[in-house]
This record gives sequence, C-alpha cells and structure tokens, in this order.
Amino acid sequence: MDAQTAVAAVTAVAVCGHTSAQPTLQRGSTGDPAVVEAQCELNLATKPSRYTPIGADGSFGPATETRVKEFQRCAGLDVDGVLGPRTWTSLNTWAAEPHTCTTQGTSSTAQTPLCGHTDTRPTLKRGAKGVEVKEVQCRLNLAMEAFHYPPLTIDGDFGGGTESRVVEFQHCANLGADGTVGPNTWAKLVDWAGRNTYCTPPRPAGYPIDGLDTAKYQHPGGAPIDWKAVRASGVEFATVKATRGTNVTDEYLATDLQGARAAGLAVAPYHFYTGTAADTGTAQADRFIAAVRATGYTGQRAGDLPPVFDLERMDDGSGRCPTYGTVADARAWLDRVEAAFGRTPVIYTQKSVLDDCLGSTTAFARYPLQLADYRRSITQPPLPNGSTTWAMWQYTDAALFPGIQAPATADVFNGTQADLDRLANR
Repeated sequence: MDAQTAVAAVTAVAVCGHTSAQPTLQRGSTGDPAVVEAQCELNLATKPSRYTPIGADGSFGPATETRVKEFQRCAGLDVDGVLGPRTWTSLNTWAAEPHTCTTQGTSSTAQTPLCGHTDTRPTLKRGAKGVEVKEVQCRLNLAMEAFHYPPLTIDGDFGGGTESRVVEFQHCANLGADGTVGPNTWAKLVDWAGRNTYCTPPRPAGYPIDGLDTAKYQHPGGAPIDWKAVRASGVEFATVKATRGTNVTDEYLATDLQGARAAGLAVAPYHFYTGTAADTGTAQADRFIAAVRATGYTGQRAGDLPPVFDLERMDDGSGRCPTYGTVADARAWLDRVEAAFGRTPVIYTQKSVLDDCLGSTTAFARYPLQLADYRRSITQPPLPNGSTTWAMWQYTDAALFPGIQAPATADVFNGTQADLDRLANR
C-alpha cells in the first residue's frame, strides 16, 4: 500500500453521512454518492471563511471544481481541482472541525441542495431518525457558526444534542424555541444554511451604536483581528482584555488596544477581577495600571474610554461567586485605577452577581455600568440596586464581525454618538 493510499484509508470518514468511499473525483464525475459527500463536505469546510455553499447535486461541474481549487488553496495543497487522497484527507478534517482560510469568500447565489440527503421537510423532533434528520443536522452545521457551536455528528439520530442545537438556532432566528423542526424552522434553516454568513442573535432594538469585547479567544490559532474591517462594519467602540487577577496579561492587549484605536474605535482596556485570595484588589489594580500604561493608554487621549472593571462569577466553569470577593476589595481596585487615570471606571457585571455575591450592595451606584444579559425577552438589562441607568449592554456572546475569525461578545451603547464621544474624550 503506498503512502497516499494508507493516509486515505486511515482518515476516510463520511462526515456528511453519505458514504465513506473516497475515490478520486474530478470534473465530469457524476452519479457517485461520493460526489454528493464531497460537495457537502466542501460546504462545511469553506463556509467558516464566508464561502457561499455550492449545490450538492451529485454532478462534479465547474462550480464544484472551482470550490475544490479554493479549498486546496485554503488547505495549502496542490491546486488542480481534483479530489485525490490528500484533498480528501484534508477535506474530512476541515468539514468536521472548523478552520478558516486566509482568503475570505464572497456572497454568491444561494443553492437549494446543500447537503444532498432529501428535499422533503417533515416536522421532526427528538426521537426521529432517518435521512430527513441528517438533512437537518447538516443544515444546522451550515447555519450556526462552527467555532461557537461545535458541528453536530450527521448520523440521522435526533437526540438531545440535535434538539439543543435546534433550540439555539430558533433563539438565533427569533423563532419560538421548542426544539421541534416545523415549517417555520425549516424555512429559516434553509435560508441561513445557504448564505455566506451565519445566523446571529438579533441585536436589541432602539440602541443604534454597536460595540464588542475582545480577548485571546478572538484570535483562534493566533489569527490577528482586522480592526479596519471591524470599524468598517459599523462598530463604534470596543473593550479589550488587559489583565486577569495579579499575574496574567492578555497576550493580545497591545496589538488589539492600539489596533482598535488606530482604526477609529473608542476603546477601553478591561481587567477580570479574581477573588481567589483575600485583599488582592490593590495588587490587581497595580498590574492592570502597569500593563495598560505600557501600551500608551492614559485614559485622557481622544478615543480613550474609561477603564473597565470586570466583576463577575468565577471563570472556572463552576458559576460560583469569587471566594474572597468583597465590596471593599472591589473598591480598592476602583479607587486605585481612578486615581491613576483620572477617570471613573466602568463596572462590567450583572444584577444577579451583585445580588448573589455581594449582598445586593448599592456601593457601586455612582459608576457607569456595562451589564451582561443574553435574554431575548428583555428590552434592557435589569439594573443593580441603587443604579439608575446603564452605559453598555452586552447582549450576546455569539456575534460575528468582519475581521474577527471567532465569535465575540457584542454590546450596544445607551446614548447618542455625541454621548459616546464625550465618554471617549472626543
């Protein structure tokens, strides 16, 4: 067995659920289930880079050849438009796990058969099995951003994982979230699966100024953020992670803070407070101050938003309150940073955090607030006790922005452009 055949034999996978047979295919190939499998996998592999899905019709024509060449460029393969063993191997990997190309695709005409299982659209719910379920699973993978929503296994079994993904899609598409794929869900699923972008949660109405928040998670594989593209999409402000606790500085702090500011965004650095040891607020503040000063941030330049204090539950997945978090320790950070930069810090938090972790304190009533609440059923986030308004509302953790190769949290600003400019010294 030669090396190429050995690789192909080991990695042959029916990612789309048609066939694991992977013969060499090229323009003119037709009538082979492997052609449909290849077209479906090409769609899954290239959509994260904003390529509009091609038709999965079983005919290897010009459009399929072009997409094979585009994929080969993405994967660093020889570009010949032929699906041989090496291209199949890379395609299996890219279709099952999200990757992005250096070159982004552009919008083109939406196609109908994207997955190639069936055109029938019966009502489906948990417990259903068959090719219709495979079609739903495949289209969910094409409709939902793969870096945030790990691709479903396309196995034709409508289990709990598929039901949960249907609910997530229904939330995203502003549908009734019952986990059942009925006519309305099918219609939205067909629409979003065929686009060169993904379904993202609807933004709150009545707040026209957009912002986002970034950290290392928005740099998958070390990918840089194209801040000019972010700004061109209409984003006006950003918060950039600077530090965490007493010993972590985000590796992208300098490039992101400076890049966002150079692109014309109003920008704030933020610190994630950890209450894992007693009375560390001052030490955490000192690390933050040193880190952001090193980037050139003063809080006083045109475009500088006030520093942000991230006060939330522990980030270890437990959902617990910071073990040693106290009002006094938080105030120690806030006072130290305010004295250093001459700006009243913004506090990022939730009403429930202050209620559950700090006894519904009113001690932070004078600070501007960035409040996190991802519910679609509200028109503004609930205010902590003593506070009368909010400045920013982080309304989702699954927003997609041009120039960023992973989902980011998105915000709206509670005010006019003139209000934002004043807050940013402009």
